Amino acid sequence: MNAKEMIKFYYPYSGLDWLNYQIQDMEEFSDVTYHHIVPKREHSKKDMKNGALLVAVSHQYLHLIEQMEIETFADLNKILKEINTQRREPYHYQREDIEGILQDFEDRHRWEKNKEGVLLIKKKYLKRW
Repeated sequence: MNAKEMIKFYYPYSGLDWLNYQIQDMEEFSDVTYHHIVPKREHSKKDMKNGALLVAVSHQYLHLIEQMEIETFADLNKILKEINTQRREPYHYQREDIEGILQDFEDRHRWEKNKEGVLLIKKKYLKRW
């Protein structure tokens, strides 16, 4: 299973991935990636039941969230799992829930930096919808 195969079932009519980031390539979907809802390290399968459609930027950001706040990562993955089971792109209420979780995370960590003094939450992570 890969992202392009999943798109056949979860076509993104909104032009957004599951975390509210714009899909740039709506013809080939070259910027869409497959996210394991249950992580690979837990020996999960790469199948439709375990996948979420994310662009590279949101996928990268989600894994930063995982490193910083596992509870927030779990909350987001719970919604991704719910979306996965409905076999369609996110409903508006789910998008709002995701946005609220991301904004709360950003309020807590917006100005945190890594060892090199670079902000952890990059500007590109803040460009949604």
